[in-house]
Amino acid sequence: MSSGTNGPSPESPPAPVGRRSIPRSAVIRFTLLVALLVIAFALFRWTPLNELLTKDKMVALLMDLRSAWWAPLGLLALYLVLSPTGLPVSPLIFAGGVVFGVKWGWLYNFLGTMLGASASFLLARALGYELISHVVPETLLQRAEKILEKHGFWAIVRVRFLPIPFAVINYGAALAGVRFPQFLAASAIGLVPSMLIYTYFGHALFNAATADRQTLIRNLAGVLLIALVLTFLVPLRKLWKKRRYRKG
Repeated sequence: MSSGTNGPSPESPPAPVGRRSIPRSAVIRFTLLVALLVIAFALFRWTPLNELLTKDKMVALLMDLRSAWWAPLGLLALYLVLSPTGLPVSPLIFAGGVVFGVKWGWLYNFLGTMLGASASFLLARALGYELISHVVPETLLQRAEKILEKHGFWAIVRVRFLPIPFAVINYGAALAGVRFPQFLAASAIGLVPSMLIYTYFGHALFNAATADRQTLIRNLAGVLLIALVLTFLVPLRKLWKKRRYRKG
């Protein structure tokens, strides 16, 4: 006989709270992203590509192409292809400074790293972010978004000066939910001086045998000092503000 109520029976299990189903397409795209990185690592580790992607080989390759008008485009294309795979771009930065000099090498390295960072970010956002957004609890995502809105911009600027793998920064920002315009602006601010520093280092170290030792040491020390100041400028400014407010 019916009880006349519409509520669930005592034996029925409670409805799940806050559970989100993961779309199959998100899993497939994330699997493709992981497969791309694994294949790239395998090629770099166990094929002749490992020998090609060295500083000496990159310098030799670009030296052979230097007389061609499209040599800078070749360097940019290498950045665009290699960056999303997670392979190191330091040989490209070094070769750019050696082959094209500090001024033009810095410009090409900056444009190349911006292209590579954009491609890496968009690839990770397209293939990986949907799965992350379904796996990570919504409250945690909202908290992360608030942190990124408050600290994310200058955090990206600072890490461009640190010896963190290029792809890790790009993928991390994409999967953490950083907005693409914010990522581009912060990357540009961080990469302008950092590419100048790294390009100069590469150029100076390659020509160390023929350069004036005292001038070289002085310039390298100056560049290193600039890098340290730019890296810690924002944290020191925040610390100074906190102490000032406490005194006030």
